[in-house]
Amino acid sequence: MARLDKFGIRRKLVLLYVLFVVIPIILTDGFVFTSIVRAERTAHEHQMENEANAVRYTFFSQVDQAAKLGSALYSSLYVHRFLHKEYASELDYYNAYQKFFDDTLLHLVTGQSGMEYRIYLDNPTITNGAEFQQLSKAEGTDWYQYILDSNYNKGLYFDITICPDGSPERTIYFFQKLNYYEYESPNIMLIKLDYTKCAELLENLNYEDKAYICDDSRVLISNSRYSNVKKNYATIDSLKSERYEQNFEVYGQKLTIQVAGHDYSMLDIFKRRWYQFFFMLLINISLPLYVSSLMHASYRNKIKEQEMTVAQKNAELLALQSQINPHFLFNALESIRMHSILKQESETAKMVEHLAKLQRQYTEWQQDNIRLENELEFVEAYLQLQKYRFGDRLSFELDVDEECKKLCIPKLTLVTFVENACVHGIESKTSPGWIFLRANIKEENLILEIEDTGNGIPDQVVKELLEKMRGANIDMLKEKGRVGIVNACLRLKMLTEDKVKFDFESELGAGTLIQITIPTKYLKGLL
Repeated sequence: MARLDKFGIRRKLVLLYVLFVVIPIILTDGFVFTSIVRAERTAHEHQMENEANAVRYTFFSQVDQAAKLGSALYSSLYVHRFLHKEYASELDYYNAYQKFFDDTLLHLVTGQSGMEYRIYLDNPTITNGAEFQQLSKAEGTDWYQYILDSNYNKGLYFDITICPDGSPERTIYFFQKLNYYEYESPNIMLIKLDYTKCAELLENLNYEDKAYICDDSRVLISNSRYSNVKKNYATIDSLKSERYEQNFEVYGQKLTIQVAGHDYSMLDIFKRRWYQFFFMLLINISLPLYVSSLMHASYRNKIKEQEMTVAQKNAELLALQSQINPHFLFNALESIRMHSILKQESETAKMVEHLAKLQRQYTEWQQDNIRLENELEFVEAYLQLQKYRFGDRLSFELDVDEECKKLCIPKLTLVTFVENACVHGIESKTSPGWIFLRANIKEENLILEIEDTGNGIPDQVVKELLEKMRGANIDMLKEKGRVGIVNACLRLKMLTEDKVKFDFESELGAGTLIQITIPTKYLKGLL
């Protein structure tokens, strides 16, 4: 009977082992394996999408150079008058031709960009030349017929031209009708882009996958063997059927970017994700052993251990909640302040009050813009803390017109500039120094000045800092080092649509002055 009982217990243990160990491991392994394969495919799709975006941006950048040139001539009254003027003689035209290029610097612009251009005109008094041709020269060409059929004012056209030696050559044209002042004018500017340069830029992206820019039927340009300028365009039928596609339009030309991805076998996936498979194997070995040991342990001891663990985790959770709750910190600071008051340590109590005020602003960030009068409270709290540190070495004065106080600025902006003046101006100076903050309105502009009487800054450093302030952007925030001033300047630029102005003056041994000019129209009604 006892042996039967042992058999029954063993059978129950085996059943529990299968139900709670073997089956979960199989299901988990299947889920993890599927997730790994799916993650690998998703990562590859994202990679191909990023490659397509890079190819599109690179190609568009080249076309956009031509578009900007075309737009400049399109809206130029000077160019319009030159093209439509009736010249009395060839000499008259030649003199106007020379003056035209001296005034427009067109040769210099196109020479630097590597673009070739021609302007086809319906003006019989202009002599055919390198840059200017009679419109009759364009008639009968494929690109001219495309312009007539498409009715686009500007656009892109891919063509095959025949070289003098009879070989084909791929060509990318950008055309711009010059009809800004005369809508019915047939004049056309044709800009030839450097096909080889475009192909090299795509190849220089150094992507593992092959990317192709195609129209409905042809492979126009690629980062692979399909970009031989001396061959006819290949058909899209020659590409792999499995690929990522992204449609886009460039000045009326509908194009498709196709990225041919690699076929990853299970061996390739294992090589790329071996650490995840290794971790899964480790779990498969260690988990059954661990569960078996738990199954043979005493249920009573296990329950007690679990109860202790749960109690401990609850205590840790409550402690963590108290630590991350900012009100816990404020209550603690308030307790310290009250204790200092009771002990008649008024200076310490005041410093704790300033610290609590600053800390609350850093942790409670419901809105980015606050009134200037509230920002001044933070500035004064900060300076009072610094005065507690420096003593008589630091004095400050806040001179703010009453009409400025209701205007709204980005939160902690002035504190950042005042901190910079304190740390870099006063801290390194052994003798007493002053910090002045002034605010007034002049000609519908808020003028903010932060001045210190510190040691000053060398001219080269002033120049570099001023360039950073005026050119503040998101990428600068990724750089190492102090980015507080860049952050403040960037937020001011974003608030004012880049209309804020910064001035920076400093003299060694005398001090530093930062002036910020903000149009008041951006500072009203933000709250």
